[in-house]
Amino acid sequence: MSDARTSGRQWSAGTRLRTRALMVAPVLAAAVGGSIVVSQPAEAATTWAGLRQCESGGDYTTNTGNSYYGAYQFSAGTWRSLGYSGLPHQAAPAVQDEAALRLAQRSGFGQWPVCGRGMGADQLAGGSSSGGAAQASRSAQRSGLTVAPAAATSPNFTRNLTTALVRQNRADVSAWQTRMSQLGYPIAVDGHYGPRSAAAARALQTAKGLHVDGIVGPATWHATFG
Repeated sequence: MSDARTSGRQWSAGTRLRTRALMVAPVLAAAVGGSIVVSQPAEAATTWAGLRQCESGGDYTTNTGNSYYGAYQFSAGTWRSLGYSGLPHQAAPAVQDEAALRLAQRSGFGQWPVCGRGMGADQLAGGSSSGGAAQASRSAQRSGLTVAPAAATSPNFTRNLTTALVRQNRADVSAWQTRMSQLGYPIAVDGHYGPRSAAAARALQTAKGLHVDGIVGPATWHATFG
């Protein structure tokens, strides 16, 4: 599991779903605001409100003990990789909305493979409105999921990444791990450069014809994002 919750949730008849007013920053209000009517929580969504409803019943404070938290069911590792502290369900709704938008812009809606079906480029741009998106329902005609590609720009290289950094949680390591995961290398996005990250680096270096040492230096960094 690389980022956010990877499947829809089934909610029992006894589960109490609370409706909370969305309080978002001005830019995100249009990007992730809006409303949607779904026939059941597990129904795939086409708006941010539908995604929240499908993932958590729209409850920003949900913590059921399954290691996924908040309205968008972030794992703690994904939350930290986006630069946030604490746990997702403890954050304000606006912060959770911001994090979800950032994750989708970075990695696409495939991070929510069930609940994110039908969402795409229209929901990725800050300031865009999701209010005009098609309503999710059992009878609505659906097209196949098209996941928007990650940004083509390469993050700045700051220093060599080696296993000496394994005890540090670093944003540059998270960015590199995220890109490697998108390229199909089996690697966890946790911000720690350990033996598995080094093994993935060696595999990439071999594939690209680079010096194979398991260290992400400038050449390996640019080969990853190039």
